[in-house]
Amino acid sequence: MPAIDLLTADEAANLLRISRRTSDNHVARGDIAYIAVGLGLKRVRRRFSPEDLVRFRDSQRRVDWPPEITTGRSRISMSAKYEAIDFKALLKERRAARRVSRKSECEEG
Repeated sequence: MPAIDLLTADEAANLLRISRRTSDNHVARGDIAYIAVGLGLKRVRRRFSPEDLVRFRDSQRRVDWPPEITTGRSRISMSAKYEAIDFKALLKERRAARRVSRKSECEEG
């Protein structure tokens, strides 16, 4: 059996250019395969094969589709579809209408 250089968790994380915590999360999810070394049962010594790391890196490869090319905002002539509203004039009209209705209620009552 040929000698294989196995990497520690820190070396594997550095090779992938990710943090150790991120590496451990990928291992826990089963994204990165490891080799258990030693006889310990409480704390497993994990070693990583460079081939497994390459396989993981290739599985993470993504291609973003380019966004659709837009021509920009359409220019709409504001005067053709919309009219300006004088809110102060509307408020004055409503207040005047209320005053008239209150006066007529007081005169009837």
